[in-house]
Amino acid sequence: MGESFTEEKYITFKISTYLLALPIDSVFKVVACPPDLSQTLQEAKLAQLGQFTVMLLKLHQSLDPMHSQQQDSSQIGRFLIITQGKEGELYGILVGTPPNLMTIPEACIQQVPQSFLHTGFPAWVSQIAILNHKDERTTILMLDIQQSSLLASYSRSSLNASFQAM
Repeated sequence: MGESFTEEKYITFKISTYLLALPIDSVFKVVACPPDLSQTLQEAKLAQLGQFTVMLLKLHQSLDPMHSQQQDSSQIGRFLIITQGKEGELYGILVGTPPNLMTIPEACIQQVPQSFLHTGFPAWVSQIAILNHKDERTTILMLDIQQSSLLASYSRSSLNASFQAM
């Protein structure tokens, strides 16, 4: 009897030199950002999107230690991926290129060893997908939006109370 592996759909996007993925069912919306709005969003941690409040996740700083605010204006912010947590809360991720829809076989996804978390590996990545295509290997970090440590850098005391209209 042959094994049957399921495939799930993900929104994939690039941050710094990393490819990340979010399960399609956790993505609320993807919107284009004009440059002036993108710049405003980079300076705030909360934004208003119609009737919804979105907390911005600045993943560039976690993935790229050499990241600077000046790089933000030239390399990111053309698109805003809005993802939804399990309690309905909304988080936004600014990216420079349009995200893609990708089907990833379950067999290609593996847990990140706990020991990696002690080496500075982002705690909000609990799984990785390794895909082989035409002898080229691609590693995708599977973003876990539910991971509480993802939000640790956004403590209540550090939240900027300014809301920006979208």
